[in-house]
Amino acid sequence: MAWQDLLSAWDAWVLTFVLTVVVPALGYIRFRQLRGRTVPLRMKLTVYGRIVGTQWFLTAAMLLVLRRHGLSVGDAGERLGDARLTFEVTFAVLVVLAVVAPFVLWRVRRTPPERLAAAIGSLRGFVPTFGVEMGAFVMVCLTTGFCEEMLYRGWMVNILRAATGSTWAAVAATSIIFGVGHAYQGVKGMLRTVFVGLQLAILYVWLGSLIPGQVLHAGADLIAGTAGALALS
Repeated sequence: MAWQDLLSAWDAWVLTFVLTVVVPALGYIRFRQLRGRTVPLRMKLTVYGRIVGTQWFLTAAMLLVLRRHGLSVGDAGERLGDARLTFEVTFAVLVVLAVVAPFVLWRVRRTPPERLAAAIGSLRGFVPTFGVEMGAFVMVCLTTGFCEEMLYRGWMVNILRAATGSTWAAVAATSIIFGVGHAYQGVKGMLRTVFVGLQLAILYVWLGSLIPGQVLHAGADLIAGTAGALALS
C-alpha cells in the first residue's frame, strides 16, 4: 500500500524519469566522448569519480524520497528477509565468483592480443589498467554493486510493480531499462545487460533481499574490470 501511494507523488516519478531517461542519456554521451580513446590517468580517474558520485547522489535522493513518504531502506530490499536463505545464497554467489574469476582470467591469458584488442574495442576509455586505476575501479565496482541494485531493483521493481499490478511485468520492464542504461556497450552488450538485469531482478523478488544481488553485481563488475586490465597489459 505504501508503494501504491507513491504513484501520486511527483518526486517518485521525477526519480523514476531520471533513472529511465536521464542516466542512460548522460552515460551514452560520456561514452561518445571517450569512445576508442586511450584516456590519460587523470581523466579516467575523473570519469570513475563522476560515476561513483552520481550513483551515491541518486541513492541518497531515493532514500530521501522513501523517507518523505514513510518508507525505509528495508522496504526497498536492503534487509535480510529470510536470513538463513539470504546467507546461503550469498555464500553460493561468492563460491561461484571464486570459481569463475580464475577461469575468465585464464581465458584472457590464452587469447591472442589482436582478439583482445577487438574485444575491448570502443570500451578502451573505460577499462582500467593495473595500479592506481584499478584501485579506483574497485570503488566503482563496490558503488555500482550497492547503488545500482538499490536503484534498479529496490526502487524500480517496487514502483513499477505498484504501477502495473504485476511483479513479472515490473521485472521485465526493469531489466529492459537497466539494459538501455548500458546502451553504450552496443547492441550485444545491451542485450547481455538485460539478461543480467533479469537474473538480478528475479533473485531480488525471490529472496526479498538485495544483498546477494549486490554481492554478485559488484563481484561480476570486478572480474570484468580485472579481465580488461589484464587484456590491456
